[in-house]
Amino acid sequence: MADVFVSYARKNRPRVAELTGALEAGGYALWWDPALAAGEDYGMVIEREIAAAPCVVVAWSAAARQSLWVRAEANEALDAGKLVQLNLDESKLPLPFTMLHFLDFSRWRGERRGEPWSEFDRRVSGLLRGEVVESPLADAPASGPALQGMGRVAMLGWAAIALAALMAVAVILAAGGRLSASAFGGLTMAGLAIAAILLALAAFTLVRVGVSSRR
Repeated sequence: MADVFVSYARKNRPRVAELTGALEAGGYALWWDPALAAGEDYGMVIEREIAAAPCVVVAWSAAARQSLWVRAEANEALDAGKLVQLNLDESKLPLPFTMLHFLDFSRWRGERRGEPWSEFDRRVSGLLRGEVVESPLADAPASGPALQGMGRVAMLGWAAIALAALMAVAVILAAGGRLSASAFGGLTMAGLAIAAILLALAAFTLVRVGVSSRR
């Protein structure tokens, strides 16, 4: 049984051969498509090997993004909780994989030391040991944005809705003569001030979310 299943686009075979060579030099047993024998049912074999391997490495690229096979293999790995992603050429990953952590291998030249290899090796070996490799979406995303802070925006939105409802009640009371003009004017000014504060807080929170998502 292979330790690592490697998924990639055929166009990237020279780069992936470097990757598989480095993995094998590190002592990992691999399965990738050169292991397919003529006449085999490719779909059945690939499904079986993905199910058997503790780790699936998907090498994304512009070509891999267009490959239905790579997408299907990545989906199988994601569903099984054994996916490790890397990007060979800085192209955008397809959804939903762009929202998950991946490692930038666009400048990697086969060295088995330093980054990104150290992090890659840590993730692969962790899956082989049965560990749940944490997703660093919140702290050091090399991939899609972690939309933190949106809960605070929602709370501000609910506060704005509540304020609007209170102002509507004040208008109804004033129209029915149950609220004096001076009292209505005071409530209106207070409502406008609170609305301005809520708008400023929402804008500040959205700016912080945007900045953190681009880090």
